[in-house]
Amino acid sequence: MKKLVIIISIVFSVHSLLAGNFELGNKAYNQKDYTQAIHYYQLCIQDGYQDAILYYNLGNAYFKNNNLGLSILWYERALKLDPGNEDIQHNLAFANNQTIDRIYQSEEFFLTRWWKGLLHAGSAKTWSIWSIVFCVFTCVFIAFILIAKRANWRIASFFLAISLGICMIFSIVFAIINKKEATSHNELIVTQLNVVIKSTPDISGTDLFSVHEGIKAKITDQTKGWYEVKFPNNEKGWIQAENVEVI
Repeated sequence: MKKLVIIISIVFSVHSLLAGNFELGNKAYNQKDYTQAIHYYQLCIQDGYQDAILYYNLGNAYFKNNNLGLSILWYERALKLDPGNEDIQHNLAFANNQTIDRIYQSEEFFLTRWWKGLLHAGSAKTWSIWSIVFCVFTCVFIAFILIAKRANWRIASFFLAISLGICMIFSIVFAIINKKEATSHNELIVTQLNVVIKSTPDISGTDLFSVHEGIKAKITDQTKGWYEVKFPNNEKGWIQAENVEVI
């Protein structure tokens, strides 16, 4: 019992400390002391606190502090945890419009856009909750099939159970995909003002082109101190790890 009390005390102390740093960060941000706000938000992260709002606030602080690349990085990390958050989407789009590079990708097929919109309408946690709700109602209507005396009630319950069961399956799939995306680390953000992309993972390699802070790229390979990346316009090359942050 004594050990349990100690564990509970430690948990509450850690939670209070995290909440305190978060509130101090918010206070510093409201006072326009963005460097101090970044400091307190980073303390929360160093203590293992992962939250979309925390990442979003940190992105805002970096943006106000004229750190465009890092602001985009934390907006992207926030969006991975809460893909349906319109505030995060809006601020990320605004920050992306401030980047120097204009790397355009081909427009997605409308069904692909529709699918991604539905998939990212909620987080992994949200879709998990919906899957439980659909499971409960599916079981309820299966029970109606078994106990209903009228044939039309049994038929209606059957189709409702099928429909809700399909919704449950999709919710589970969406939750799994969102969880996988949230925990994947296959994209990065350029955080330095101007970076040269090389043909090989070597400082003496041929210069291919240069990019600027805030640009996102997909990681296709990596070696010590270097990432091979692919940009949205399908251009590829090697970039030093010290010039980027993995999302």
